[in-house]
Amino acid sequence: MRPSRYSLAATPLKDPWEKREVWRYTGQFSRYNRLKGMFPGFGVGATAFVLYCMYEQLVGTNGH
Repeated sequence: MRPSRYSLAATPLKDPWEKREVWRYTGQFSRYNRLKGMFPGFGVGATAFVLYCMYEQLVGTNGH
């Protein structure tokens, strides 16, 4: 397992405050988790919209 780029063991500390900032980039504050929580209902809404469009195409009648 390769070390994280924010791991204290990966690089020597150049900034004295770096070890206090590491928590911002790990766990629930990692980049993936921040982006995942940005649009909480987007996946459900997009799926419902696609299913609705498919239903309209298959079952819907031509009103013209």
